[in-house]
Amino acid sequence: MKDIAEMATEVFPLKQASLVHCITNNVTIETMANALLYVNAQPIMTSDVREFPVLLKKIDSLLLNLGSLSEEREQSLLTAAKMSSKQIPFVVDIVGVTSAPTAYQLSKQLSRQKPDVIKGNISELRAFCGLKTTGKGVDSSISDQNDDELEELVKALKQEDLATTYLATGKKDIIVTKDNTWIMENGVDKLQRFIGTGDVLGALIAALLGIQFNAESAVLLALSYLNICAERASEKITSNTGLADFRHETLNQLSLLGKENKHWFRQTRGEKR
Repeated sequence: MKDIAEMATEVFPLKQASLVHCITNNVTIETMANALLYVNAQPIMTSDVREFPVLLKKIDSLLLNLGSLSEEREQSLLTAAKMSSKQIPFVVDIVGVTSAPTAYQLSKQLSRQKPDVIKGNISELRAFCGLKTTGKGVDSSISDQNDDELEELVKALKQEDLATTYLATGKKDIIVTKDNTWIMENGVDKLQRFIGTGDVLGALIAALLGIQFNAESAVLLALSYLNICAERASEKITSNTGLADFRHETLNQLSLLGKENKHWFRQTRGEKR
């Protein structure tokens, strides 16, 4: 991890602000926009296709999130992906594909535009690969996260288009690229107890892609940073503190961790296979 660790000392807050266009769900849009501002990126959150021809000439990266789908948003996502393909780095977050056939079909359509990163939780990535999953809604199932199931998912992802980097989040996080597989183990269980952590992660990845990080580095750095922010937040709250305080402190750490500890990446736990 030496090279990544060296890069991490210069990452957050961003020294160069990337302009990130997020076409995303209505539930977490404000959280995502603020998270980008906290790390010194700049968010744009419009899904109006009339703005795309001008907007896509100005942005540095794009995040396409499949949450809260509608016919109008589906067209926005497809239009943005087609216009951005091979010109602007972009992330596809396959929210809801375990239980929504429309989202699943859309994820396959978007994957054909060769995004830099496809991300979701472990159950969502299992569904994307055609594997059996017990995931429901937008939540990952713990029974999909045993060692055998994780190995099965890694093998399946290796059969997908490896021009794309894949991130499957869970108790252990899996990153699969053309050359490497990472199994990462940071984070705390409470991250699963408030909405939007996966959406924020997608935005952070897009922010790093926007300042010329390659997909593997962007995923590894963004994933590790958010998880370590949550670990630090968990240390700061007491057993009598509510989840809303944990959420607030995790988001607060986005603006603090890299500023206060440039060697934060040394706290990562995991391995490259």
